[in-house]
Amino acid sequence: MRRALALLAGPVLMAGLCHGALAQVVGEVSPRVSDLVGGIFCAPAEGERRPAPDTIAGWVHIPASPIEMVAIGNEAPMVLGLGFGVRFVLEGGPASQVRYTVTHPPIPPGNQTAQSWDSVLVGGVQDSAFFQFDIPEEMQPGLWGFAVEADGEVLFTMQFTVRPAADLPVLASLCRGGALLSFSPETRAAAG
Repeated sequence: MRRALALLAGPVLMAGLCHGALAQVVGEVSPRVSDLVGGIFCAPAEGERRPAPDTIAGWVHIPASPIEMVAIGNEAPMVLGLGFGVRFVLEGGPASQVRYTVTHPPIPPGNQTAQSWDSVLVGGVQDSAFFQFDIPEEMQPGLWGFAVEADGEVLFTMQFTVRPAADLPVLASLCRGGALLSFSPETRAAAG
């Protein structure tokens, strides 16, 4: 909890903007986690895709370069191309098997409410788990959560509120002016 709680206790601003409260941690944060922060991401450059059968799309984004948060907080506007999620560091030690789970309001047409994917994470390396709105059906208002487990231990759970873009005009405009990528059905992904 060490540095993670210090980060969550004090307001941190990125790009000079912060709206609402910091991302809300639900439950305990493992002592293995540091630098835990939640916020908004602009669409990263399209990189690779990793199979993820427990997601709606069946794969997740692997950005070509590390994603950068443009605002820290627990609210996200419904804007195509915008992503939101968490950034963290798993402290030292050997590589760990990690499971990422995002829970959300029902997404049509199947009304799925949870998506998961797996990875391997090396200790001491910054990682992120995010959801990017690639198609209109994914833009569902309400509570969204990110849970990360390593080697069977829940490391943390963070909760966000997704709202219409008109409710969060400052956040909705953060990724305008060329920062958003264009999307087509071929670039669709459930989570990254």
